Amino acid sequence: MNTEPCVECGDVPELLDEDLTCGECRIRIHLGATVMKKTVKFTVEEITHGEVEVEIDVPEEFLDEDGEVSDDDALRDWLEDNENEWYELELVFCEIQSKEVVEVVNTY
Repeated sequence: MNTEPCVECGDVPELLDEDLTCGECRIRIHLGATVMKKTVKFTVEEITHGEVEVEIDVPEEFLDEDGEVSDDDALRDWLEDNENEWYELELVFCEIQSKEVVEVVNTY
C-alpha cells in the first residue's frame, strides 16, 4: 500500500504513477495537454445603465404653470411608453452593470 502523497494534489492514493501523481491528476494533466478547440455558441444577457439626452416635446400635463416638470414619475412612465421618441439615440453615458451567460446553445 502506498504512503506517499501525490505531488499534484497531496492525496495519498493506493497507487501512484512513476511521476508520483495519482490517477485523477495524471488524467487531468494529460487532458490539459490535449485541449480540443470547440466552437461554442451561447446567449449572454447584458444589463446596462445609460443616460440619454434629447430635446423632445413634453406633454403639458406633466408641466406646472412655470413650464417646469411637475411629476417626474409620470413623465418617466410616459417616456417608457413612448420609447420611439428616444430609443434609437446615442447614449450620452453607458455603463455595463452586469454580464451573464444565460445558456449554451450549441457546441461543435
